[in-house]
Amino acid sequence: MTSISVEDLVYPGAVSLLASFQLSTFARRVGAMRMKLKVPYPGTTGDPAFNRAFRAQQNTLEFAPIFFPCLWMSGIFFHPVPASLVGLVYLYARQIYFSGYMESVEGRLPGFKLGVKCLMAFLFMGFSGISTVILRKYTDVDLAQIFWQNAEKYLPLK
Repeated sequence: MTSISVEDLVYPGAVSLLASFQLSTFARRVGAMRMKLKVPYPGTTGDPAFNRAFRAQQNTLEFAPIFFPCLWMSGIFFHPVPASLVGLVYLYARQIYFSGYMESVEGRLPGFKLGVKCLMAFLFMGFSGISTVILRKYTDVDLAQIFWQNAEKYLPLK
């Protein structure tokens, strides 16, 4: 059995903190738009610029319950470094999404598409890692070991 140390999880932890900071920054930007465009509480519609900012923030919040477990499951069961790198790309995609949506509805699409690709990468890593653990535990088949044995035959690793 493999044990995990706190040091192994520092990168997904750092990405999680960055994601939380990003969420709070988006909330502050929407609040500033609300004040600037005089959209009264508890209203969620008004000027089209406010509507776009509000939807960008809400969509980011709607995806957060998908992003965080995917980041952590990939980091724990696959590897924390590639999971964290994908997490950073996802945060970059969300930044592109938010900024693009502030400009126009169509402007959100590049960031959205990149974000979905990141989520697909998370799902692949998480599924691969969890499958490897289950197979190792219940069938004594080690996919990682098989992969690296075959990689040595076909890839110039030296």
